Amino acid sequence: MFRARVAAVAALISPVVLVAAPASAAPAVPPVPSPGGGCLGPPQSVEAGTPWAQSRLGVERAWPLTRGAGVTVGIVDTGVAADSPQLRGRVLRGVDVTKNAAAADTDCFGHGTFIAGIIAAAPAAGTGFSGVAPAAKLLPVRVAHGLDDGTAGLLARGIRAAVDAGASVINISASAASPEASLVAAVQYAEEHDVVVVAAAANGATEQRTVAYPAALPTVLAVGAIDAAGVLADFSQQGRHLRLVAPGVDVVSIGPGGPGHWVGSGTSYAVPFVVGVVALVRAYRPDLTAAQVRHRLLTTADHPATAIPDPGLGWGVVNPSAAVAAVLPEEGGAGVVAGPGSARHPALPPPDPIGPFLAALGAGLAVALLGAVGLLTRLLPSGNRRRWRPARVADVRNTHPS
Repeated sequence: MFRARVAAVAALISPVVLVAAPASAAPAVPPVPSPGGGCLGPPQSVEAGTPWAQSRLGVERAWPLTRGAGVTVGIVDTGVAADSPQLRGRVLRGVDVTKNAAAADTDCFGHGTFIAGIIAAAPAAGTGFSGVAPAAKLLPVRVAHGLDDGTAGLLARGIRAAVDAGASVINISASAASPEASLVAAVQYAEEHDVVVVAAAANGATEQRTVAYPAALPTVLAVGAIDAAGVLADFSQQGRHLRLVAPGVDVVSIGPGGPGHWVGSGTSYAVPFVVGVVALVRAYRPDLTAAQVRHRLLTTADHPATAIPDPGLGWGVVNPSAAVAAVLPEEGGAGVVAGPGSARHPALPPPDPIGPFLAALGAGLAVALLGAVGLLTRLLPSGNRRRWRPARVADVRNTHPS
């Protein structure tokens, strides 16, 4: 019972749920086998094209300015396989807090490696898939070996271990049902050390779940999942604590070992897109505090056509190039730097928008009155349990070039 159990890094609240891929996706092949008593082998099929999530976010537009070099990303998960070709040379030994081992640079279960690929996989011949910040270093911190053996206490220890080992941003694709004291203290420890924590909103929406921790804590960037059409995934939990959304349905990444790819769905897999963007920002703008980085991502997101933060979409879809390139007046500049396309300066939330509910203000609309001499303006709205709970809905089939 959780009372100290965390929801796992991988899917809905309980066991992994396999979901069919939409008709537009690559042809389905057998799902990745459960590790059972052993470990996963490498995925055998390769995604030859550019995955929809990369096209949607346009991550390459930020690369002329930064690829995340010099930033260490903590991945508090099941470990990260250092032998995966697209990660080779950038995975640190890490820490295993489950048994006080010296390293976490292997991954029997495969989930942490999938997360790591979305954050920092390097471009490679034969595939269009790559991570958001392909020059970042990865610090694996193992807090679980599978779906049922993690606890809130281990997750808290993992956060502290990542901070102490030098991470400046931490990926948490796990959730707990209540704010266990050690977890709250660990997140506060990260904030005191100027570390950005990004966590999954969790996948219990169809079960009417709303709040999950650490995502609901005020200094955490809580991330929900959208699909290729930009629609909020039906499993993605909502609430006023939600900050951003990112691709989380049929997203591509890597597994342990060989050069192949898998596809997965869930808020687990939306988190690393945001983490990768944080890494880009921290590399390009190293003087910003953790609070300023959070503010920058919310300010530069592709805002929804509703009052923000929207309960399901937060401040909107994370925008990598805008997050890196936009110059915000409150940071001492004005306008937009020359660089990647699509950088813009949207309406600003408060300097540290974590916590308060902001109603978006509409723009003035001029209404001409026949026979009148003046112009009338008015405001319009801006537009329209216990267990190590998996934070994803897993469609862990292999992808296959068409």
